Amino acid sequence: MTSPLPSQPPTSTFEEDQSNPSLGAAIIIANAPDPVFVSDLEGKILQANQAVSEMLGFRPAELIEQSLSRFISPEETREFTAALREVVEKGGTRNARLNPAAPVAKRSRPR
Repeated sequence: MTSPLPSQPPTSTFEEDQSNPSLGAAIIIANAPDPVFVSDLEGKILQANQAVSEMLGFRPAELIEQSLSRFISPEETREFTAALREVVEKGGTRNARLNPAAPVAKRSRPR
């Protein structure tokens, strides 16, 4: 987890924005080949890269503001929520490996 980041992928380069760590992180996330997202403390998706969109079958704009619990199992939601609490209590960041709850073709579009 990181601090809130811009919801749109930035257009500048990392070298140009070393003085702005959040923007630098946003550039790295946007260009990561693996699925990477940023959520708030309630699990609402604030930023998701193209790999997340492809994995879940939604356009990036459709994922923003959606609850992560919509895409993962209830057990994973509990584990993710516990990880978020740990980040708040101890500080720092934490990685989590999540698996979509259902095949992409069977899910409906976010509302």
